[in-house]
Amino acid sequence: MKKKVAVIHPEAGFSSSGGSQLSAYEMAEHLAEFFDVKLLSSSKCSEHSVVIPCIPRGKVKKLQRSKTMNWLLTRFVTNPSLLIEAITSFLTYTPYLMLKRFDVVYPNNDYGGLAVAAVIRKLFNTPILYTERAGMVSNGKVLRRNLKFKPDCLVVFNEGTKSYVHSIAPQQRVEVIPNGVNLEKFSPNGEKFDHGLSGKVVLTVGALNKQNHKRIHLAIDAVSRLDNVSLLICGDGPDIQFFHNLCEQKLGANRFKIVKVDFSDIPNVYRSVDMFTLPSKDEPFGRVYLEAMASGLPVVATDDAMRRALIGNAGIVCDVTNATEYSNAIAASLSKDWGSTPIEQSSGYSWERVAEQYADVIDTL
Repeated sequence: MKKKVAVIHPEAGFSSSGGSQLSAYEMAEHLAEFFDVKLLSSSKCSEHSVVIPCIPRGKVKKLQRSKTMNWLLTRFVTNPSLLIEAITSFLTYTPYLMLKRFDVVYPNNDYGGLAVAAVIRKLFNTPILYTERAGMVSNGKVLRRNLKFKPDCLVVFNEGTKSYVHSIAPQQRVEVIPNGVNLEKFSPNGEKFDHGLSGKVVLTVGALNKQNHKRIHLAIDAVSRLDNVSLLICGDGPDIQFFHNLCEQKLGANRFKIVKVDFSDIPNVYRSVDMFTLPSKDEPFGRVYLEAMASGLPVVATDDAMRRALIGNAGIVCDVTNATEYSNAIAASLSKDWGSTPIEQSSGYSWERVAEQYADVIDTL
């Protein structure tokens, strides 16, 4: 009899704008080859979905677009969307897991899912598998908080994060497993997005929020220093008008476009450009770099250990805070024939290979 695995993410199916939502969906799809998998979410998104009502963070974020609602919701907490999702999902997901016994609980929605899993482990001794997707963002603040739940196995994306975990929790079991990419979906072959931009086109993808770690303003500045190069920004967020105004100021009206597309159309966007860049700080992993490389694009990114390992010879890492160095790297990337190198680099991160590593870990639990 196959082991029963509960994968948790209330936002899966409701939104595809975050890495954890997509990873939960992809993981459930590929782990189903090895186990009896149920994806607990607030929306139907696959044959493995079990729809359990709650208020996912995306619904709260939509309310926050109203200045009045945002003021009310943020009076007492800095991240009301995550808190409301955590509370409402705790009230509905916990009873379900008490009735439907699983062999492993795998939450993917930060402390909300971990709280549910902790209760189930307390009652039934059910082991917890958890992937820390925040990594060292905010100097490991989220990581340290989630370690308090003491998952039976913690998965991180690189050896540096593993070493940090062991420095503060020596007894914690930690495995290093990368994220995956859907190589069937992301490839150079297929339809292209009609962006209408001229010259060479650089793509960046990310939430348009001045407070996050994506630092898209650095990409805007770097591209503005190049001739006959346009910038396509794919994303949405509370500060979209700020980034629109910044692009108009730096690039002019005809050298940029900001678009929001359904996740199913994202592969077409990658195929429509010449290269990809994202100048994040402390990006925990960076699924978008894999998607870009699988689509045949070279990448220019922040020079850190994770990016050097992820990108390999399929792009250029540099000091993105140095505008001259960053723009020179983009220019060099656009002028080079990269051949099949980006595709070859991404091939080692297929979801099939990643799921096999997770299956091995689950078998030990």
